[in-house]
Amino acid sequence: MAAEPTPRSPAADSLALYASLLSATRLASAAHQLVSQLALLGRFDRVVLAWHEDDKTWVLASSSPELAQPHAADTQALLGAIDEAIDQGVPLCWPPADADGATPATDWIRLEHRQWQQSIGGAVASLPLGIDGVVFAAVSVQRDGSTAITTAEMQQLEQWLSLAAPALRWMRHGEQAWHQRLRRGMTQTLSDLRQPRRRTTRILLLAGLLGVAFLTLVPLDHAVSGRARIEGAQQRVLSAPTDGFIKTAHVRPGDRVKAGAPLVDLIEEDLQLEQDRWRSQLAQSENAYAAAMAKSDRVGASTSFERVNEAQAQLALIAQQRTRGRITAPFDALVVQGDLSQSIGAPVRQGDALLTLASTDQYRVVVDIDETDIAQVREGQTGQLVLSSLPWQHQALQVERITPLARAVEGRNIFEVQTRLTEAPDGLRPGLIGRADLVVGRLPLLWGWSRHALMRLRLAWWSWIG
Repeated sequence: MAAEPTPRSPAADSLALYASLLSATRLASAAHQLVSQLALLGRFDRVVLAWHEDDKTWVLASSSPELAQPHAADTQALLGAIDEAIDQGVPLCWPPADADGATPATDWIRLEHRQWQQSIGGAVASLPLGIDGVVFAAVSVQRDGSTAITTAEMQQLEQWLSLAAPALRWMRHGEQAWHQRLRRGMTQTLSDLRQPRRRTTRILLLAGLLGVAFLTLVPLDHAVSGRARIEGAQQRVLSAPTDGFIKTAHVRPGDRVKAGAPLVDLIEEDLQLEQDRWRSQLAQSENAYAAAMAKSDRVGASTSFERVNEAQAQLALIAQQRTRGRITAPFDALVVQGDLSQSIGAPVRQGDALLTLASTDQYRVVVDIDETDIAQVREGQTGQLVLSSLPWQHQALQVERITPLARAVEGRNIFEVQTRLTEAPDGLRPGLIGRADLVVGRLPLLWGWSRHALMRLRLAWWSWIG
């Protein structure tokens, strides 16, 4: 005779059920495999797996095809009994007789189970399935005849489903649409936040929401920023008055000079030789004029007189050029450009730029504004300047003029906005750089911070669809 199969432990049966569920690709096929194997393991005549979600319960799988019809009378009675077990959160059976002789609990409501048992006969029982106190499904078993379903059998059924129940929920979550998963996640999060142990989390979340609301709804001063540099209100370029050579450089960039102070001297040897030549020519012309007058030679006297006038004019021009050979400061200023100390003896031509001076009594601030922000800037708007050398001081600005032409700087187009300082503190000088913020209106902080990104995205979208 063939040997009877050795019965397996509940743990082995539970692993076998779990493995069969993992081999299925969809929840429906996994549920049908589960109810079929439970019917064989527990020697039940019918096993039904019902799903409970959003306060609704429906039959997901049944070992008997007749119970799969949602509008059948037996199915409605079955769902009523399952809802009764789910609402109370405990396993229920009818008739309430324990084969082991133990007295069953009598404080649970079993009205639906009683009606269901009376309609089909035999014995019925329902086992709710849940995780972390949330019931999502239930297993209902039926047995024909007079053999009741004992408490030990219900406990064994619960052990078999210990691994299968989480697997069923994972598969259900994986088949849900994204909006359903999102809603479920939000519902679970809100449920967790209601727990007493999450008081600190609720406080932090509320503070975060208030912060986001402040950033999104409360309008504050909205400013556009750009690189700023200080220039003198009056700036002059000094050029070479004549062709020549650099003789002496009295100043270097960064020096402060007073009006009339010498700046650069040009070499005068050529002018001296030219002056001596015209002086000799003047003397010869004067002698020729005197001799012609002595001889009563009117033609010679007139020619010599014109030559005398030419020589005198040339000498006056040379004297003026020698005077201009020393370049002096036209006003109190700061030398901002032109280091000629390394160019002594170098030739220069008339009109070559030698030095750049900037006034020190008044300043203007030039702010480079990006092309995405320039449309918001208007004359008369105010702002603040922070210099790199004086980061702890904020200087008040006011927009005076907007340059209508753009120039390319580091791969982007910028516009120069000329502003003036409301008050010029000590220590300022042309050439200092920093950062300027110009107040152009009022916006919530979040919209102000994201404006650049939105403008870039809008331009990219327009370029893509265009």
